[in-house]
Amino acid sequence: MYSNLLTKALLVASVLVLTSCSNFEFKTNVDPSNFKEYFKPSYASEVSEEDLEKVPNRSLGLVEGVSCQIKDTDAIATETDARTKARIKAADLGANAIKFGKCVRLTNTPACLVSVTCYADALVVDDSKHTKSK
Repeated sequence: MYSNLLTKALLVASVLVLTSCSNFEFKTNVDPSNFKEYFKPSYASEVSEEDLEKVPNRSLGLVEGVSCQIKDTDAIATETDARTKARIKAADLGANAIKFGKCVRLTNTPACLVSVTCYADALVVDDSKHTKSK
């Protein structure tokens, strides 16, 4: 009798747990139709001059990425952010590689308290021989 009562109690508890979650709704800011945009910086792998000597490649042109801190309360301008923006521009041109030149940090410009601009060459390299530099 005790085991029968315990079985019924477990059954009722299981039903309550399962039905209480039935109206649970998961929300995210990740839009499935925008996955290509989220991962676009990864389409252009960073390469060095040494990498380019080993593979056929062609330049699609120069790109730049800018990170700007407008107010004291804004996120600080970083080289990482500027490089990511340059990689997005390279991917928009159809590049699968990017070779960075210089990054320039300026303070107290008319537009930004701090700005970082990175310049790079957007490239298409032969994927069959292309390796990422570390």
